[in-house]
Amino acid sequence: MLVNKPRAYDVMDRHGLDGLVAATRQNIYYLSDFWSHTLMVERTFTTFAVLPRREDAPAALVMGMTENGRLAEEGTWIENIVGVTGRASPTAANVLSDEDKLDPLSVFLIGDEAHLSDREQTWVTAARSRVDYLERTPALGLKRALSDAGLEMARLGFDDPRLLDWIHAMGLEQVSGVDATNIFREIRMVKSADEIALLRQAAQKNEHAVEQAITAVREGATAADLERVYKVDMAQQEGEGIYILFGMVPGMRQGNVVKGEPFLVDALGTYNRYHGDLGRTIFIGEPDAETVKRNRAMQIGWQTACEMMKPGLKGSDIVKKVMDVMRKEGFPSFNHSVAHTLGLEHTDHPIPIGPDGLGAAPDFMIEKDMVLNFDMPYQEYGWGSMHIEDTLRVTEDGFEPLTSLNTEMRVL
Repeated sequence: MLVNKPRAYDVMDRHGLDGLVAATRQNIYYLSDFWSHTLMVERTFTTFAVLPRREDAPAALVMGMTENGRLAEEGTWIENIVGVTGRASPTAANVLSDEDKLDPLSVFLIGDEAHLSDREQTWVTAARSRVDYLERTPALGLKRALSDAGLEMARLGFDDPRLLDWIHAMGLEQVSGVDATNIFREIRMVKSADEIALLRQAAQKNEHAVEQAITAVREGATAADLERVYKVDMAQQEGEGIYILFGMVPGMRQGNVVKGEPFLVDALGTYNRYHGDLGRTIFIGEPDAETVKRNRAMQIGWQTACEMMKPGLKGSDIVKKVMDVMRKEGFPSFNHSVAHTLGLEHTDHPIPIGPDGLGAAPDFMIEKDMVLNFDMPYQEYGWGSMHIEDTLRVTEDGFEPLTSLNTEMRVL
């Protein structure tokens, strides 16, 4: 189970919520463990997940019956599955009237003389088991899920606040709600055991792909050459490469790899939707004295962050200390470091949003079982770039590394 239920209950109590309603694909997956084809193509408002605060009230998953075979194979811990008949496409022709009987197999064809494979029979059996749990539209499915959980007069958290008006329009006028975008992130900051296992694999697969890309570094190589190596290796590991940077965010200073200047590598990939994130520094040739000095300062700054990493501190406490150390170690131009949680999003903790949040610095208290990266990118036009970034799981009195911590500059 991905969702950290004790954490979810504590956070709901803190915000005075009777339940959570997920409409975004990260949060639907988080609450249900189910990743559908519809979520893959980001077709919003066709799937929902509901987690009540009352532990004896049924959680629910609302989904199109096109996904039922997939659900039968992948499974979910949720027992209350509300199926939506018909296709999710807004231009589908098979629109039902209120008088039509709901059919759990309406989106599939079964010939009169069909011989079903064992797998197909499993899909059909699973679909027919939903016959008493069908609705015509996803919105009606959500209304039923809320009613099943006794949430007709509840205060709910929505990751898309537009749903509240729709629920009122369907007759549940006593439901109240709040924008829970950051409430979901607040819950997801502290990981369940299953999430930690996935994050460990994501971190290791991402690092393996980065190492493969580093072995391909040659003078004259382009970012596209190296990115191809990284993304292919991620795919071979059943992961997905999101991006890998070489040089700076805009690219390499000279357009390709050259001798005599440092350049960063920064890679973000996923495994089963959970992220791995890693940063390294590469130098071809013999490093000059300034590069050696700066690399030494980077290593000391990183060790400082590691020594401080434990519950009870704020992320900003570590950042401030590292920045002070970097200046004292002879790298006064170093201008950026950040601690960020990692999970279903690259930044998995609450982020300031809205007009009051623009430009505000997000901060958080470090807690046991957070998975986070300490991120130290440096980019200087006319000189080069450097980076250290690894992934850590916070323990009771320190951390467990999920990546190798092999942070030393690679001299090739």
